[in-house]
Amino acid sequence: MDGVHDERAVLDNIPYSRVFYHAFPGAIITHRGQRYKVQSLTRPPAFADSCSGYKGGTFAAYAKPTSARYTTRPLSTMKITVVKQIDRVDDVKQARGKTEGNIAVDKIYADAEDAQDFEIMQGSLAGNGVVTVCRSVHGYKKLSPITRVELSRTEFSLPPMQFDTFAFWLDTEAPLLRPVIKAYDEGVHALSHAILAVAPLFVPSGGSDLNCDHGTHDCTRIIIFDMRAGGSGNCSQLFKYIFVPDGLLEAAIDLMETCSQCQGDHGYESGCPACLHFGQCISFNQHLNRTAAIHIGQRLLKRVQQSDLYKKNAEQLEKENRDKQQDEERAKLPLSPDRGVLSPRRNARARALHNAKEVTPAKERGVVLGCWLESEHGSGGRQVEAD
Repeated sequence: MDGVHDERAVLDNIPYSRVFYHAFPGAIITHRGQRYKVQSLTRPPAFADSCSGYKGGTFAAYAKPTSARYTTRPLSTMKITVVKQIDRVDDVKQARGKTEGNIAVDKIYADAEDAQDFEIMQGSLAGNGVVTVCRSVHGYKKLSPITRVELSRTEFSLPPMQFDTFAFWLDTEAPLLRPVIKAYDEGVHALSHAILAVAPLFVPSGGSDLNCDHGTHDCTRIIIFDMRAGGSGNCSQLFKYIFVPDGLLEAAIDLMETCSQCQGDHGYESGCPACLHFGQCISFNQHLNRTAAIHIGQRLLKRVQQSDLYKKNAEQLEKENRDKQQDEERAKLPLSPDRGVLSPRRNARARALHNAKEVTPAKERGVVLGCWLESEHGSGGRQVEAD
């Protein structure tokens, strides 16, 4: 308050990555029911006694109580630049013919000229690597607290927030799909939000661990990145779940198609908090189109399923499931006739003993393996040892 550097005057601590977004000069903030207006944003004095109150922070925002009858919303931009590409998955070169059984994809190209005559040239489908995220707040607008109508705008200059992190990206075929899909940019934005919504199903993450490119003009790809500078490992794990059956894209499409709040005649085309709304969206969950996102996602999923990496992972998964099924069927079979038919419990123990006898390290060390089997009369037992 009033520029006094005192630890007792600190209202709250804000992460450095969100200082300019929440505490810019002129911002209206609410703390414990009291409204404040930020007067200035400065650095604390060198060697100030109150520096411990900021818990290592490098900026201090000074605010005063206010009775202003408006709210503020920051105007910000985000620019993401790929610095280094680590992995890359290419499109499979193919002649596009009539789609089979995918009504939504057929609908996308229904109005395209010569839709069945062109050829998809081989190019980058997806990739991951290091990106630089540069976010800048260049002003704010005043809104009516009742009608949310914009009252005025104010511009200022603040230094950008920039950090390097890990990300993955997916190509959305902008030159091809933009002419035939209405609200194409809004669809890319909505699909990015849907991927963030289903990410916790595959990796342990929260709302502040991942983010995406929220641009709504001239979109060409989906970019998902770690919010932690240097990367937190979430994006590198999520990238592996794109090229597997029942993976990340399929979950995102299923979320948008089956959202109960957005279905029916009175549904929400821009999505709802249950499917598409994201708390960290710098566009405040505006410019979203669920139908366009479903069409773009289905087209992207088809390209993913035709990639060599997806086919390789699908074959490996099918082999593992087949081996698992064979093991389960083998486990249900009784033992050989010379050993008699035992109860399921004794059968499992004897089978474990048989498997232990085949362990190579045990043979090399001369370890005696065995188990204790109950006698048929229920009292006492006998030790069965491996050879």
